[in-house]
Amino acid sequence: MIESVSRRAFSSSSGTYNVRASELARERKLNIFNVTVVFLDDTQQLFQIEKKAKGSVLLEHVFQNLELVEKDYFGLQFTENGLPPNATNTELTRWLDSGKSVKKQVGVNPHFWLAVRFYPPEPSRLAEEYTRYLLCLQLRKLLLDGRMIAPKNTALLLASFTVQAELGDYNATEHQNNYLSELCLLPKQTPEDERRIKELHKLHKGQSPADAEANFLEHAKRLDCYGVESHPAKDYNGKDILIGVTSIGIVVFQNNIRVNTFSWSKIVKISFKKKQFFIQLKREASESYDTVLGFNMRSSRASKALWRCSVERHGFFRLRAPRRKAFLGAWGALAGVTAPAVIRTETQALEDAKRSRSINRSFVRRSSSRNRDKSSGASPGVVSSARGSRVTGHDEPPPREAWGDEVHNNEDDSDGGFLERVFRVPLTYVDESESESATERGEEEAGEGAVCVRLQPGGDGRYGFNVRGGGGGAAVLVSRVMPRTRAHLQEGDQVISINGTDVDEMTHEQVVQTIRNTKGVLTLMVKPNAVYEPEVCVEEPAACFVPLGAGTFEGDLQQSMLLLGDGLASGAALRQYDALLRRAADRPAAAARLPANLAKNRYRDIAPYDSSRVILKNGPNGDYINASYINMEIPNSDLVLTYIATQGPLASTVGDFWQMVWESESSLVVMLTVLVERGRAKCHQYWPKVGTTLKATNSLTVVTNSEQNLGHYTQREMSLKDSNGASRDVTQLQYTAWPDHGVPDDHQQFISFVRLCSQLRNHRAVIPTVVEEICGPERVLEPPMIVHCSAGVGRTGALILAETALELLARRQPLYPLDLVRTMRTQRPMCIQNASQYKFVCESIQSAYAQGLTDEDGAN
Repeated sequence: MIESVSRRAFSSSSGTYNVRASELARERKLNIFNVTVVFLDDTQQLFQIEKKAKGSVLLEHVFQNLELVEKDYFGLQFTENGLPPNATNTELTRWLDSGKSVKKQVGVNPHFWLAVRFYPPEPSRLAEEYTRYLLCLQLRKLLLDGRMIAPKNTALLLASFTVQAELGDYNATEHQNNYLSELCLLPKQTPEDERRIKELHKLHKGQSPADAEANFLEHAKRLDCYGVESHPAKDYNGKDILIGVTSIGIVVFQNNIRVNTFSWSKIVKISFKKKQFFIQLKREASESYDTVLGFNMRSSRASKALWRCSVERHGFFRLRAPRRKAFLGAWGALAGVTAPAVIRTETQALEDAKRSRSINRSFVRRSSSRNRDKSSGASPGVVSSARGSRVTGHDEPPPREAWGDEVHNNEDDSDGGFLERVFRVPLTYVDESESESATERGEEEAGEGAVCVRLQPGGDGRYGFNVRGGGGGAAVLVSRVMPRTRAHLQEGDQVISINGTDVDEMTHEQVVQTIRNTKGVLTLMVKPNAVYEPEVCVEEPAACFVPLGAGTFEGDLQQSMLLLGDGLASGAALRQYDALLRRAADRPAAAARLPANLAKNRYRDIAPYDSSRVILKNGPNGDYINASYINMEIPNSDLVLTYIATQGPLASTVGDFWQMVWESESSLVVMLTVLVERGRAKCHQYWPKVGTTLKATNSLTVVTNSEQNLGHYTQREMSLKDSNGASRDVTQLQYTAWPDHGVPDDHQQFISFVRLCSQLRNHRAVIPTVVEEICGPERVLEPPMIVHCSAGVGRTGALILAETALELLARRQPLYPLDLVRTMRTQRPMCIQNASQYKFVCESIQSAYAQGLTDEDGAN
């Protein structure tokens, strides 16, 4: 009966409805989670994932969409207020955790921003050109919105590389006056900035987009804030600081200046508790206790975020492979917060990228420079059809390294110093041009930068401070001070002598042992905060990419001058100078230490190397004189600037001095000091008055023919005569505008004086007999210019550096003052004796370059 009814019911017009299928569709629709991702070129795309999907699912969708091979360096950022992460958004920025649910992390604001999470310390090691392109886009964003600070000259240089990558070679027809005005290249762009960027753009002719981006990265990686994820904090004095995490360790910034670096090799443990973040440092050999530094964060969440960031970066950059989870790892979860797991390391990422790299793969670039009225980004929902899409490959020559194959390791694993108790910057120049013997350094000399400190031992027999450095020319610095000793010493003070004994020749162990062996009062001569913990690095880039076939140094010169200006503006140039060894450890000075020669040295800590010292053939008192040959070669030329750097003669060495002048065939003596400064003799008057005669040795006499006072210097014309009848005219230039407590006030006067010295050189060709080890036995050199101050290293080195720099400028060759100082110190120790002298000469070089002293007529 029922069967017949059913048949009748469905025999006519009928319908069906699948309830189960509709329910399943409804469930699937409810499980979909829409997520918006903003890419680095400001385009957006909508991704659909399941609500319970973990972060790894969304990351994989994004990376597949971009066809990104080196994906380990990137991540997705989000903020709780859903606004873009930038300098004005104070909301805590977080990274998407690949192991947790996306929805639980982001909440009701499913907006993510693709960003670089791990900045490669050497971008040139990246295998994919596309990865370097995305890294450039990220850095440009940071520079534009102020999250990354660059000195003005560096910012202009980086902007010029951006223009080259996006617009190609400069074309006078296409690129008219205001062709840069529509591009947003700098945070506060002015017409003057555009003019300077235009001039730099012209220098990049021939660089492909890949070359320009490689250049961009090579200069950007040198910034102090490159690759730093900063977290606001306060030190224990309540001062605002930024704690940054990088590939090399944890850094501390104050007023946008890096004031300390704690390398991973010096860190034992990092931890947090509520609002405090802690760093435990490795115990030094001379310490009997651990050091734990604490920083106050804005909140407990900020403290945890910094801790997680530190753990992740240490694991990514320092480990070869992720660490396995401990068998009892669950107990750690019960005890506290477990450390985030590192899925892959940089080592694994680089190896995988090399294996999976495609050949001749290319992509379509989108302009990262936006019109000013569109700088806020693309409209929601806009999807780029060209972004990341691969097109037919094209063959491009690989970038060429401009300065050879040498790669410098700039990581300073020895930097384990402590955050300065009070960050102080010297406001005035301090005269350290003349070295003082230990007996001459007293309390009355505090005005020269040195002070005498006397310490009583505590109840434990100790004096309450530690030291680091010593040996190989490294300065001895106070590394830590106990509270009871801080009234006398502070971290960063340089120790000159201990109980009247110089520490220049002591190793670190000898310094420590001398302090421990002291009974009763310990007497120290120190320079307060004289040397800060330097970051070991070179001033010039290790590699720079230029187009093949480049045949001019003009672009290299301009870039080197920009880098010099940046270094002076940021203080990095002086930190780099402070890191130089004061003397070469492998060059002995045995002759100066002989008992017969000790009295011939004006200062006992200034001694010429045996390998480069001047050896007298017929010296009245033997073959020794405190003087060194210094030869500065000019690259890509046959020119070698030759000098004899010597101390100001003593009353007992006047004969030796004139014998050296005669034997060297020099006709120019440059004096950079006065005879007496603040009542103390700096140099004996080794020339006679006008119209009189001085018998220098048994065979040599000196006559002063004329003397002219020309304001900032005095010029004297002399005749040097031998008993055999031979004679030679000698010119002496005495620079008198170098004050006894500072540096000259006028850069232009100093440069004019240096140029005068160059013009008065004697260009007759002779071969000095004792410089074969330096320049080779076949090299024909001109007679040297004899230069002296009091010690023969400070002001003397300043003049040598200045003349060499002017010669490089005249020949339009790249100029790196730090390398020149390093070269000088391999021939005479301690040349350019302090940072104030180095800074003055560098500023003088900048002044000369700004005035256009790069013409060929300025070359000798």
